[in-house]
Amino acid sequence: MMKNSLQNDDTAVDAPAGLGEVFSLRQEGSMFIAGGTLLQLNWEAGQPKPHHLISSHRLESLQGIEEEAYFLRIGASALLSDCILDLNIQKRAKILAEACTKIAAPAVRNRGTLGGNICSRVGDSIPALLVLDAQLHFFNGVSTYVVPLSQWIKAGPLTEPDLLVSVNIPLSTESRSISFFQKIGRRESFTAAIISSAGRIEMENGVITDAKMAIGGGAHQPQRLSDAESYVLQKSLKTMEWQVLRSMIEHGFHSYSDPFVTDSYRRKAAANIIVANLYNLLNSEYVKEDEGCD
Repeated sequence: MMKNSLQNDDTAVDAPAGLGEVFSLRQEGSMFIAGGTLLQLNWEAGQPKPHHLISSHRLESLQGIEEEAYFLRIGASALLSDCILDLNIQKRAKILAEACTKIAAPAVRNRGTLGGNICSRVGDSIPALLVLDAQLHFFNGVSTYVVPLSQWIKAGPLTEPDLLVSVNIPLSTESRSISFFQKIGRRESFTAAIISSAGRIEMENGVITDAKMAIGGGAHQPQRLSDAESYVLQKSLKTMEWQVLRSMIEHGFHSYSDPFVTDSYRRKAAANIIVANLYNLLNSEYVKEDEGCD
């Protein structure tokens, strides 16, 4: 069996060279590790270290970013910094690149991986991936399978999770989409989000023909805002009832309070951010269409 092993502070680390080796190394309490940035923060916060880690850094099937026949495939071990700079992502999933720029500090983005951010279940990349209809490709030790990100989030964490191999983003053949991502935190950078929001719409003749909106950030379970998505369909800049939409978003998801920020503030902030961004997108398209008529 090809592997690299080391022992450090009572934590053993194995680095298998192929998928077939991964689950043969698994022990009770084993944990997968990629960049390790979140685990390091958890340890510094006093959480116990696992006795056994399985590193994915030698697994080629978890590497790379490439456009395939019907989707953009992003390896789970792709660095956040690579996701920001990759031309395929810039072209096909720009909102993901925007989200990755808001994650932590440059040193963390140069080490942290997209797969790790997703598997945290609260990563800032998740709202962007939700509006992109991302699918997750897993290996369970015997075979691989694909599950929609939205379904995986709702299902909740497994005691012994499968290995995330890649993130697959369907390539849209519909009309041009426009999108936004915005995160607010208690300070400018390297901070957990108070709220993160993402949106993606498609339009025809100034009317919304498809809409996807999502929230996440902090300790929120990321989620799509399905009621708000349905409400904005077939509406335009002039026919949208903005206060109705704002109220629908504010009361459309569960939030939480902590010593710094209340549940009410988080929900109001999310509603205001999404409405403002959606208005700006629609207004920008309206101006373009108006100029095109001259």
